[in-house]
This record gives sequence, structure tokens and C-alpha cells, in this order.
Amino acid sequence: MRGSEFEKALTTDGKQSFFFEVAAGRNRAAVCLPVTVIRNGPGPCVLFTGGNHGDEYEGPFAIMRMIRELGHDDLVCGTVILMPMLNPPAVDAGTRLSPIDGKNLNRVFPGNPRGTVTDRIAHLVTSRVLPPVDVVLDLHAGGRTSDIVPSVMIHKLRNKERLARTVAVMKAFRAPVGILIKEFDSEGMIDSTVERMGKIFGCCELGGIGRVTPESVDVTWTGMTNVLKHLGMMKGRLRTARWRNRRRSRVLEALTFSRYVDAPVGGLYEPLVEIDETVSKQQPLGRILSPDNPGGKPIVCRASVDGVLYQHRAFCRIAKGDKLALVAEETTRWDHLADQV
Repeated sequence: MRGSEFEKALTTDGKQSFFFEVAAGRNRAAVCLPVTVIRNGPGPCVLFTGGNHGDEYEGPFAIMRMIRELGHDDLVCGTVILMPMLNPPAVDAGTRLSPIDGKNLNRVFPGNPRGTVTDRIAHLVTSRVLPPVDVVLDLHAGGRTSDIVPSVMIHKLRNKERLARTVAVMKAFRAPVGILIKEFDSEGMIDSTVERMGKIFGCCELGGIGRVTPESVDVTWTGMTNVLKHLGMMKGRLRTARWRNRRRSRVLEALTFSRYVDAPVGGLYEPLVEIDETVSKQQPLGRILSPDNPGGKPIVCRASVDGVLYQHRAFCRIAKGDKLALVAEETTRWDHLADQV
């Protein structure tokens, strides 16, 4: 893409598609990031991204559907930027990390124009795509290793006005869960970069185990269109998609590290509880068995608190220190913030 094409699309009504080219290094073809801009006059600017990790598919599927089906005349106002594959090499390989440089795109933001290809992708997004945007929804899933209740994750922000607007977007998505979370490994995430720029951010976790279901894709699509309606960019009423034969959207919080369950040893992890189930403190969530001692007594991993099993380890081969589960608390204490917007 020529330098001015993307910027011109942000001020021109219609629907335009391009590729950002990112140098991949000596003797390698450039990496091409697809981007579509849909605009109908002044208004909010929303960015939907997918394929940050290459083994998480709900985002790419739903964004590509929006590229196909959303026309500029479907918008009342504003601009939608659609990037279904932030990390094309990882998507092509079906892996979390880039097969070119072995890096995790969501740990190198804001990027480096003189780094390897993953650093350069992050820098392009930070320097070219994010500045005109008001709201960013980065669409993820649990990949091969985790099973997660489809959800929108947000952080507790110091700026109360921006927190209120973020909570309102989270609730408008109407995923089965909206969750305020304290993350244990946030350095280099796109989340932190967007939030430092003063913008609204939500990280959507929309499934897991490296698979896609019709329900998980519909939750994603419905949430995306709900956000556009909430922002006044599309007409229509918000709707709640069905997940596991239930239409429900509730708010959870996990704002302390005590809600995570870590593996005390390596081995094979056998889950005993399904995600979205209510669990009690000291309830067994799973057990670790040793491949070197098949007859040995399993090590039982228990919930440290009461709550809802929001995330559970799905890939059974584990190492010491791996995150096995996250038990969150159902809450209504943030609802008043959304009501203020």
C-alpha cells in the first residue's frame, strides 16, 4: 500500500481494501496484512483485529464476514477498520508464534521499525493504524492450550470516565461474559499500548482448544455489530447470541492473582470441571499425573476461591508454573458505570 492510501480511505466515504506490506528480512517476501476501511461520514472510528495469534480463529472468520457483508451504507456514521490477520505468518502456520522469528506479536508492542518482522508489524499498527481510532477490539481465543468462556476482557483503569466507557462497550458486546481482569503477563501487549494512547480497548476471548463452533463465531459477529449499534454507527437493537443453549450475558471480575491456579509440577493435567461451572473454594478442578510414574498418586489442583470457572487448561501436557485455571467472581458493582454513558 502506498503511504497515503490508508489515510485517504479514512476521510473518503465507501469501502476500500488494501494490504500493508511489512519487510520480512533478507531473501524473504514481504508480509502482507489485509485491511479494509468502511466509512460513512464523520463519527466514531472502530478497529477490529484478528489473527494476533495464528491458532485463534473466531476473530478472522467474523471479521472476514464483516468485510464481505458490511457496506458503507449500512453505517449511520463513522468508520470501521477491519484487519482479520494481524500476524499472517502465524495464521498461515496455525501457530501462536511467528514461524519467521519465533516471536509472540502480542508481547512486542509498541514494536520496533528496525526489529524483526513481528516487531515491524507491531510498529506499523502502533504508528499507522491506532492513531485515528477511538475504540479497539482485539479478537482472540484460547488457542490450542486453553478453553475460555466467550468473553470481553477489560482492565480496571485509573481514568474513571474512560473506565465507564470501556465497561459500556464490554457490556454492549453481550458476550456470555464480560470480565474485569488483572493479567499476569501484560508487558508488550497491544492492550497496554492502546490504553496508554487513551483509547477504549477490549480483548475478546471467544473460544478455545484450537477449534471453532458455529456458536462461537455467532457470539463474535453479534458482539461486533452490537458495539457498532451501541456507538450509534448502526441501527438496530442489541441482541444476545446463544452459547451452550443459553442466551445470557453476565459480568465477572478477577482482579487479584489469587484467582489463578498454577501447576505445582509438570506432567499430564486431567480436568475435572467444565468452564462456566460454579465452583467452591478447595473444590478439585483437575489433577496432575506423572508419565514417569503411571501408578503414582495424582496431585489434585483445587480452586483457591469460590466463583465461576472462567478459563481452564485444555492442552494436557503441562510444565511447572503453567496457568491451569482462573476462577472469577460474578458481580454487579460495575453496572452503574455503564449506565452513566
